Amino acid sequence: MRVIALLVVAWPGWSGEVYRLNLKGALERALEQAPEVLLGRLDEANARQGVEVARDPFAPKLVMGSGLAYTYGFPMSIEGSAPSVFQVKASQSLFNRPQSYLLAKAKVEARSAQEAVGMKRDEVIERTVRLFLDAERAGRGLELTAGQIGNLEAVLEGVKARVEEGRGIAIDLRRAEVNLKKARQRRRLLEAEKGQIERQLAFVLGYGGEDRVEVIRAEGYEFQLAAGLEAGVKEALERSRELKKLQTDLEAKTLEVSANQSARTPQVDLVAQYALFARFNNFDQYFSRFQTSNAQLGVSFKFPIVAGPASAALAAQARNEVSRLRVRMVQTRNRIEVETRKLYEDLELHRENRELAKLDLELAREQITVTLAQMEEGRATRRQLEEARFLEAEKWIGYWDAQYLYDKARLGVIAVTGGLANLASK
Repeated sequence: MRVIALLVVAWPGWSGEVYRLNLKGALERALEQAPEVLLGRLDEANARQGVEVARDPFAPKLVMGSGLAYTYGFPMSIEGSAPSVFQVKASQSLFNRPQSYLLAKAKVEARSAQEAVGMKRDEVIERTVRLFLDAERAGRGLELTAGQIGNLEAVLEGVKARVEEGRGIAIDLRRAEVNLKKARQRRRLLEAEKGQIERQLAFVLGYGGEDRVEVIRAEGYEFQLAAGLEAGVKEALERSRELKKLQTDLEAKTLEVSANQSARTPQVDLVAQYALFARFNNFDQYFSRFQTSNAQLGVSFKFPIVAGPASAALAAQARNEVSRLRVRMVQTRNRIEVETRKLYEDLELHRENRELAKLDLELAREQITVTLAQMEEGRATRRQLEEARFLEAEKWIGYWDAQYLYDKARLGVIAVTGGLANLASK
């Protein structure tokens, strides 16, 4: 299916619709309906039509019409042609060096537009995946916080009972109440965050302003990365759409320089015409011989002698733009290399943090096992067990936060190394 919309429900206080999508469905929707992608395709289509516009002088043109008129006296011209009952004119540029360069430039600009569309697609894919990860994090946080609230409510009831029996102190009750309020406030914040992310995701995917996208969570994602830092830097430089677009822009500007420099070259055009004359235009009275059907085929030559200052100025402007693009290319290459190295370093740090969070979680789970055993022996209370479960939920939140940061780091590496298209095709 193009879009996996499994459930549409009404949201209390929200008049829009809620669409449930998995990551594959969200990416398919993004590539088809995201507004930025659609606008980029229109720009690409305009660039392709620009090639046809630049090719127009080299395409044959045929004009049919009439210069029908009654003549009194000498047969004068009508728009540069003798008066005729019927006429056909054909023209085509055979040699036009400036226009040839402009045609080549238009073709390069069409390639540049393709790279621009690719950049937009990659941006939309990355934004979609990031929002998807954000929504998953908020959803998991809500579930874990709900479990914490249940544990804290049980702790509060136990503390109240002990205080009423005189076996507890008031500050313990106060602490339990504050912890419960904190957990409930966290739940409200996560609910608001989740709703905001789902509306942002709906906006990115081209849904209405009142709609939301609820994500279908997965256990994990297989993000394929380049093997090693140096291989990643190489891939980032080779597959960078930004560098490719700058290269095509540089090529287009170089052709523009050549087009302006060739303004003094001659131009050759093919011209042909046919005209049907009539005697009521007095041709037989003023010319020695009258002929009804008349045709002409030839070549028009133009030799620019004084081209004016515009072509030289335009060439100088284009050369300045070429120099600017070359500087930008060097700057972009250096930036990509620095960013790629940083992303790989961050990825390694987040991997270590995730492993540490996992160990911390395992320790908290082992503590619950120990506390349960102590309860059976009468050496631990239910309050201690609930506190241990609360701590386990905190460690789960820490673990999933570490996993979230690790996934975002992997996504950053994939984005900079040009692997987002492969991610969308899975």
